[in-house]
Amino acid sequence: MRIVTRETNFHQGIGLPPGEVVAVDGADTPQTRIRLMAYSKDSYLEKSGGSIDEMLSEVGKWTVCWIHIQGLGDAHQITDLCARLKVHPLAVEDMLNTDCRPKLDEFDNDLFMTTRAAVFKESEEAVYMEQITFYASEGLLVSIQESNERLFDPVLKRIHNKQARIRQRGVSYLAFALMDVKNDFIMSILDEIEDDIVALEQEMLEKTGHGRSRHSVGVGIEEIYRKKRAVLALMRILLPMRDNANRLEYLDHPLLDEADRFFFRDLADSARRAVERMEHNRIILQTMQEFSHLEQEHRTNEVMKVLTIIATLFLPLTFIAGVYGMNFSHEASPWNMPELYWKYGYFMCLGLMAFVFIAFLVFFRRRDWL
Repeated sequence: MRIVTRETNFHQGIGLPPGEVVAVDGADTPQTRIRLMAYSKDSYLEKSGGSIDEMLSEVGKWTVCWIHIQGLGDAHQITDLCARLKVHPLAVEDMLNTDCRPKLDEFDNDLFMTTRAAVFKESEEAVYMEQITFYASEGLLVSIQESNERLFDPVLKRIHNKQARIRQRGVSYLAFALMDVKNDFIMSILDEIEDDIVALEQEMLEKTGHGRSRHSVGVGIEEIYRKKRAVLALMRILLPMRDNANRLEYLDHPLLDEADRFFFRDLADSARRAVERMEHNRIILQTMQEFSHLEQEHRTNEVMKVLTIIATLFLPLTFIAGVYGMNFSHEASPWNMPELYWKYGYFMCLGLMAFVFIAFLVFFRRRDWL
């Protein structure tokens, strides 16, 4: 599994004053689509493709107006909408800066939050990361999504249901519902990663068991590193998301209905649980990485041990062959290698080498070196 993030043009904003918007461009930048979902307890309205004026004219007529923006291709349209809503320039800058760290800010009576979403595409074995921004004011919630992925369709289905709880609640419950669905997608990805890690761990145990093949190389370190990179990439977004959820749990703000406090507490619990799961997975992968290194060192030591034993076995044989290769003449002195003139001297030398070789093998076996 690999983590995919869209390339940004953040470097183009170097030197610009705070609040200056840098348009997001690129061939893979989705075109901007704006949709309005307005509802109250008994009625519902949905518009898409209309002008900004038409959508803003509905604000204040309904219990909740939700303006959902998908795609950052038209930065001018987004900034125009934000200008009509008097969104703070720093918040607008963060909406279009897809490298923004997840955070929660208060602007007067409004709330602004950037967060990250993740979608797993099974066909590509990849997790696509994207930024989602929420801007909430009295009776209005604006959500800006980096891609055109239909993450919030489950919330739309609930809004269509007149009997659903979301139709009885205000902006804060809608914000909770959107973040909860986004977190559900992340949780499903955590499940996929954990399943992969469990399978990887099981494979390592099987290959390093007593019945493993002599030529078994265990689990590839490259696969462990890929899983570790995916876990660390998710940790980078889960940690600040947990901090945001913890702030929302205890934040005293007029936009946050006290009746919804329990739901934000559940959201914070979910974020904390996700971080704990990823930390646990990181530790497992770190342990597997260290074990893989130890296994590699063990295999290297085994090879060196075999080579050392072979070299040790042939060392005395080389010595014997070297002694009898000096060819000192027996005619000069009776002490100069009389074996050279023995009838069976050659076979005696080979027998001596075989005896020394076998003696070394027995010695190594008794010392448990073989």
